[in-house]
Amino acid sequence: MSEVFKVDEKTSQADLQLAIEAAVSAVKNGGLAVIPTDTSYALICDAFNDQAISKLRNVKKQTSDISLPIAAGSIETIRGVANLSTLANDLASALWPGPLTLLTTAQDSLSWNIGQSDSALAVRVPHHEVAQAVLSGVGPTVMTGAQIVGSPSVQKVEQAQSELSDLVDIYLDFGALTPRISTVIDATTDQIRLARKGELTLAQLREVMPSIIDATASYVTNP
Repeated sequence: MSEVFKVDEKTSQADLQLAIEAAVSAVKNGGLAVIPTDTSYALICDAFNDQAISKLRNVKKQTSDISLPIAAGSIETIRGVANLSTLANDLASALWPGPLTLLTTAQDSLSWNIGQSDSALAVRVPHHEVAQAVLSGVGPTVMTGAQIVGSPSVQKVEQAQSELSDLVDIYLDFGALTPRISTVIDATTDQIRLARKGELTLAQLREVMPSIIDATASYVTNP
C-alpha cells in the first residue's frame, strides 16, 4: 500500500523531514517514490539497484532499450557518475540547480543497468527544495516522468497515483506544479549544442556560454 505525504508550503518542518526520510528510506531499500521537481512530478529509484530499475520500467511500461536519466542533489554527485567536459562543467556550475539536462557519457568504472551502454547519459540537478533533499539523501538516482510511457507529464500527484497506483511506495504531494520542460544540452562532443528547447532559452544559455550551437532542428527525443 502506497503512502502519501504532504510536502507543500503549509507542511511543518518536522512533517516535511519525516516525508523526506520516508522517501529516501524507500528508495534506498529498493522501492519507488514519486517526488515534485521544478518541471513535473518524477518517479525515482536507486540508480545502482537492478531490481528497482526493473520495477520502475515495469511500472512505466518502458522497454529496457530506453536509457534512463540520472539526477542528484548536487553537481558534485553528478561529477562522480558522469564525464563532464570543461565546457559542460562550466555550464552546469552556472545553471544547476535548474531545468537543465546535460547529455554526456558515464564514468567507465560504473556498473549499472540504466540502458544501452553506448547511449548518452542524461543528468540533471533539479531546482526544487523537496527534490534536492530526497536526491541528496539517496545519491545518484534514476529520475524519470511519473507517468506511463506515452502519457503527458504529470503536474498533480493524483495523476501520478492514477497512472502508477500502489506499485509506487511513497508519493510526496507538493500540490499542483507549473508545467515546464527542461532544456536539453548535448555535451557529448567538444561542441556544446542546444538539443531541445525548454525553460532555459537559447538567449539565456548564451549569456553563460556564447559558443552554444542551436541544433534543435536535428534533435529527436525518445517517445
